[in-house]
Amino acid sequence: MRKVLFGLMVLALLGLVACAKPPQQLIDSAKQAVDAAKAAEAATYAPDSLKAATDKAAALDAELAVQNDKFFKSYKLTEQLANELKTLADKAKADAVAGKEKAKADATAAITAAETSINDAREALKKAPKGKGSTADVAAMTGDVDAAAKGVEDAKADMTAEKFLDAQTKATNAKAAADKVKADVEAAIELKKSTKGGHKK
Repeated sequence: MRKVLFGLMVLALLGLVACAKPPQQLIDSAKQAVDAAKAAEAATYAPDSLKAATDKAAALDAELAVQNDKFFKSYKLTEQLANELKTLADKAKADAVAGKEKAKADATAAITAAETSINDAREALKKAPKGKGSTADVAAMTGDVDAAAKGVEDAKADMTAEKFLDAQTKATNAKAAADKVKADVEAAIELKKSTKGGHKK
């Protein structure tokens, strides 16, 4: 009788182990957290954090596949991986929100700096040397400043569309173009001064 009872207990235990089920609620919660991170634009503003989460998600899927192929299933590691995935996904979302705010602030500052440089370049052009051979140069530089101003307008449009990284890039490029025009004008003024000084001697 004892042997029969023992055998039944062993069979029952084997049945429980064989029929062990994955922590589906925990897995679903972790994967939903990954989706939330992606929706927060983690791919753009927190790519490293998102990669850590997606790598963990792949490890979780691999472990689930391993257990599904086993007769005696154990989901301890699965549970651990799901918890780790949830933590990483939540971090990716938080990092994305913070990264987006920083990108917005950086883009705003870049646009302001670009506008200042464009105004400075326009003022410098008013003082550009006039005379033979300089008209075409001034016209070209004026065109460069106008193009920079257009770049700033495009950056502002990107800000409205919340494309903050694109906005920052366009504003930075516009500032560089305007700064170059100002520097070129100043160099031309200095050259003219030195030339006049040489003629006087």
